Amino acid sequence: MRIGIFLIAAQFPGQEAGRVLSDAVELVVAAEEAGFDDAWIAEHHFMSYGVCPSATTLAAVAAGRTTRIGLGTAVSVLSTQHPVALAEQAAMLHHLSGGRFTLGVGRGGPWVDLEVFGTGAERFERGFGESLDVLLDALSRGRVAAGGEFFRFREVGVVPEAAMRPVVACTSESTVGLAAARGLPMLLGMHIGDAEKAALVADYAARGGTAAGHVAAGVAYVADSTAQAVRELKA
Repeated sequence: MRIGIFLIAAQFPGQEAGRVLSDAVELVVAAEEAGFDDAWIAEHHFMSYGVCPSATTLAAVAAGRTTRIGLGTAVSVLSTQHPVALAEQAAMLHHLSGGRFTLGVGRGGPWVDLEVFGTGAERFERGFGESLDVLLDALSRGRVAAGGEFFRFREVGVVPEAAMRPVVACTSESTVGLAAARGLPMLLGMHIGDAEKAALVADYAARGGTAAGHVAAGVAYVADSTAQAVRELKA
């Protein structure tokens, strides 16, 4: 089992966004020093709930500040990005981090992001599987072409090439089915409890999914547990 941290980069009242992002990087450095295995970074747009619009960029900065800890996106929203462009970024991070990077992707939500980035609700609703297949081809074959509903382009070579398998955020039975059919590990969020996560893992196996190494997020409190800190907290 690997134990990691999950970074939302939330901006609270009175905080400056740039400082929040800098602190997020420092948290990754501290997590490595504390012995954690991984740091997972969230992507959000147009909200103070999370001020990191590019989890891959923050992971790249953190990779340059660390030497051992695994770095992952939880998640890069596939519905608002071109899958080949995302594959290129992931391949760069794979090489520059010495293989420490894991790409986590998800459908996202039917939010204003789809309007701003021009991908639309149709791709969110129907195009996640197609986006995932284009991403997988770009990451596994070194060459990619597309002739589907949402992506049509001639075959090109992916540079830099990197053999990687992403993890997929699963919040519905349909997404569990997509991950299982492609043999990809699931990323299960903290919006559900252990029993529900166990049910999704069972559903994944029933659908023929064979991947191991599913990732689960939970809520925990990490703090100084010395007697002095406890007294200060109670005060």
